[in-house]
Amino acid sequence: MKGFIVVDRMNDVHFIDTDAEFSRHINKQALDQGLLKEDDIDWNTIDSNIIMQQFSPLIMSQWYMIDTANNPCSSITCENGFLFVFKHFSDFLIIAINGDGSETEDFLTRKCLVFIRLIQFLFGPVSQEVGRPMFTSKPERWNFLRRILTTWVDLVSKEQAFLMEAVEQLHVNQMLNEQCIELLRLGVISVQAAGEKHTQHALLLVNSKLLALYSNYSAYELNAADILCIIILMRELFPTNEKLEDLFSHLYSNTGHSVPSTPIETKLIDRYESAHEGLTEGDDSDDHEQYLSAVESPGVAVKPGMESSESSTSSSSNNIPDRGARTPYPEVSESYYSSREGPTPDELKDLIEEELAGLQENVLTTSRRRSRTVTEVEALRSREMRLDLNEPSHSGRGRSRSCLESNTMQKESSLTEETAQKRPVSSQEDEDQITSELKDAETGPIKQTVFLTTPICTYAPYQIHCQRIFPGMVLVVLSEMPLISQANRLVQVLQHLKELLNGSKDTVNHTQGQMVYDIINSQLVKILFSLKHATGHMQRLCNEVKSKWDSEELKTQLLSFLERVAGTDIPPNLERSLKFLRNRILEIFFHLYLYPRPLTEAMEVTMGEIRARIAIKLSDYREYLTVKAQRNITMTSYIVEFPGLIHFIYVNRRTNQITAPALNITSGIDATKYLKDQIWSKVPWMLQKLHTGCITIIARDGDFHYSYFLWFEDLMGEPKVIQKPYQPDISTPPPGILVGNFYRSLILKCFPNSVPGSVHCNELFMMHVGLAPAHYIATQCRQLATALWDTTGEAFTPINLL
Repeated sequence: MKGFIVVDRMNDVHFIDTDAEFSRHINKQALDQGLLKEDDIDWNTIDSNIIMQQFSPLIMSQWYMIDTANNPCSSITCENGFLFVFKHFSDFLIIAINGDGSETEDFLTRKCLVFIRLIQFLFGPVSQEVGRPMFTSKPERWNFLRRILTTWVDLVSKEQAFLMEAVEQLHVNQMLNEQCIELLRLGVISVQAAGEKHTQHALLLVNSKLLALYSNYSAYELNAADILCIIILMRELFPTNEKLEDLFSHLYSNTGHSVPSTPIETKLIDRYESAHEGLTEGDDSDDHEQYLSAVESPGVAVKPGMESSESSTSSSSNNIPDRGARTPYPEVSESYYSSREGPTPDELKDLIEEELAGLQENVLTTSRRRSRTVTEVEALRSREMRLDLNEPSHSGRGRSRSCLESNTMQKESSLTEETAQKRPVSSQEDEDQITSELKDAETGPIKQTVFLTTPICTYAPYQIHCQRIFPGMVLVVLSEMPLISQANRLVQVLQHLKELLNGSKDTVNHTQGQMVYDIINSQLVKILFSLKHATGHMQRLCNEVKSKWDSEELKTQLLSFLERVAGTDIPPNLERSLKFLRNRILEIFFHLYLYPRPLTEAMEVTMGEIRARIAIKLSDYREYLTVKAQRNITMTSYIVEFPGLIHFIYVNRRTNQITAPALNITSGIDATKYLKDQIWSKVPWMLQKLHTGCITIIARDGDFHYSYFLWFEDLMGEPKVIQKPYQPDISTPPPGILVGNFYRSLILKCFPNSVPGSVHCNELFMMHVGLAPAHYIATQCRQLATALWDTTGEAFTPINLL
C-alpha cells in the first residue's frame, strides 16, 4: 500500500503515484464520508479533489510549521501502521506514504530526495513543469514521471551500483576499451559537423552499466551523479528484460550444440554482412529480442579445418596463453588475438567504408521517420495506456511501470479469437499504429534536455541525443545548449530572489545592502543585454523584467528591507514585486532551455550513421557485452585467496566507481536470492550508522558476519588520520551522491585544514561466514582493499592515447 503525492501551498495536487490497494483504501474512506457515490468510483485511481479533502488538515499543519517555526515534522507514524514522510522542496510539499510496512522511513526519505534530484535533472529550476506542463498534457507528464520513479525503485532493488549510489563500469580489455572510446570520439566529431558544435560528452551504456565515456579536453568532468541520472532516463526510454538464461538458451539452440567459430576465423565480408543483418533484424523485433552476431548468422563461411568437436576445442585452447589469469576480471577470449593472417589495415578500412555506404541508404530512409523527442514518446505511451484501459488484452513490451500501472493494467499474453472479433477495427488499427511508433521510438534517435551539475553552474543545460545500438546497449551524446553562459546568471538571480523571499538574510548597513542590489543588478544587465535581439514573447518578458527592476520604488523598498534586523517579515508590496520578477525570470529560463525543439534532419542522419558504425564494430562483442553487463565480476576469483569471504562491495569515492561481484538469480528459491536479500537489508542499516558517525562496523546476524569500513587516503593511496571527529548534522545529506555528496561533506568536516581534493575516502562492505573472528575480518579488509586498488586503481585505468 504505497502513495506518493506532491502538493503546493494552495493544496493543489501537482503529482500523484499510488498503487491499487492505496487507491481503494482512500476511495473507501471517501465513500464512507459521503464524498463519493459508489456508481462514480474508479477504485484503481484517486481523484485530486479527494486527495485535497482527505489530506488537507495534514498538509495545512505542515505548511504552518514550515512558515512559522521552520521546523516541520519529518515523518508521522499512525496507529494503524501508516507511515508518512514529508519533504519541503521549493513551493511544494512532497508526501511519501506506506501502509504495509514494505518501505522504511529511511527509504521513503531517500525516495523523496531522489525524486527532487530527478526533477532538477529534467527541468532545472522550473519545478512547475511537474504539475503544470507547458507543452504536454498533465496525464502524459505524470505517466512519464511515474515511470522514471519506478525505474529508480527497480534499479535500487536489483543493482548494487544504485544501492550504493556509484557508477559501475564494465571491466573489458584495453583493446575493446580503446575501440569504444575511438568510436565515441568519431561520433562526437560527426555530431559537431552536423550542427551541434558544442558537443562535449559521449557514452556507451550496457543495461545499467557504463561501457565507455569520451569527453572533450575543454569539457568539464561529467559528474557521477549525473551519469546515474542519465542511466535512469535511458533505462526508462529503452527498457530491456534481458536474462542470461534466455541468452544461453538462444545460443544453445542456434549453434546446434557446437562451438561457434571465432571472428578471426570467419570471412570478413560475411562478418560485416551478418552485422548488417543483425542490425536490421534487431530493429524489427521488440518483444522477441534476438542476439544474432557475425559468428552465428546464417550463411557465414568458416575456414576448412574448423571442427566443432570437443577434442579440437580442448587442443586449441591449450595453445592459447592465459593472459588474464592474474586478474579477477574475465576478459575477452584470446581467440580475438589470434595471429592468423587477416586483411591489411587498408583493406579493412575500405571494407568498413563500403559497408557504411551500403547502410547509408537504409539510414536515410528510416531515421527521419523514427526520430522522437521525449515529449512525443510520452504522448505515444499515454495513448497506448488509454487503449490498454479500454482493451484488457495486450502484449507487453517489458517497460517499467508505476506502482499504479503494475496493479491496474494486467494484460494477457495473447488475444483470443473471440476478443479479436469483438474489437472494433479502428481500435485495432490505432493500437497497431501506436505499437509501430513505439518500436520506432525505441530504435530511432530521441532528444531530451537535461540539466547537469558543473563547477560553474548548478543547472547547466545540455541536449541529450540518444539511440539504441542493440537491445540493452544505448549511445548517449551530450551537447551544450546555446546561451549556456546565461544559465548560471539566471540561476544566481533566482537564488538571490529565493533567499530574499524566504527571509534568509543578515542585518546589513546601507553600503552592504547596496552591494547586494548591485550584484543582482549586474547579473540582470548582462542577461538582458544578451537577449537584446529577442522578439515576440521573449522580448515582452525581458521588457517586463527591466521595467520592474529599474523602478525606483522597488530599489528603495529592497534597500530598506536589507537594512532591517534579521528575521523581519518582508513587506507585502516588496514580496509581490520579487515574486513577479522570479516568475518572469523562470519563464525566460524555460523559453531558453526547455522549449521543445525537434531534431534536425542532419542530426537524424548523423545519429543513424553513428549507430551503424558502432553496430558494425561491436557486433562481434554483442553477446560478450550482454554477459558482462550481468556478470561483470565473479566471486570465484576471490574465494581461494580470501577464505570465509562470501561477498563484498568496494567503492572508490574519489571516482565514485563500484567494484562488486555479480549476484545473478536464476530462480525464486536460488541461494543467491537469499544472500541478496541479506545484503540489501544490511547495507542500508550500515549506511544509516555511517550517517550518525560510525565509520567501522562489524556485526553478526545469524550465520553471517557483516562488516563495513570507511577510511581516508591521500592522492598516493596512503591512509590519513582524521583531524577532527565527525559530528552528525541534520542538514547533512544521507550517504550517497544522488541527493547531495555526503562524502565530500564528511571530508570537509573531518579534514577542515586540508587542501580541497587532496583527501578522498573509500568504502568496503564485506559478508563473511559466522565463524570468522573480528580480527580476521579486519585483516582481510586491508588485504582485499590493497588487491582491489591494484586492479582497479587509477594507475591501471586504460587511457586512450590516440
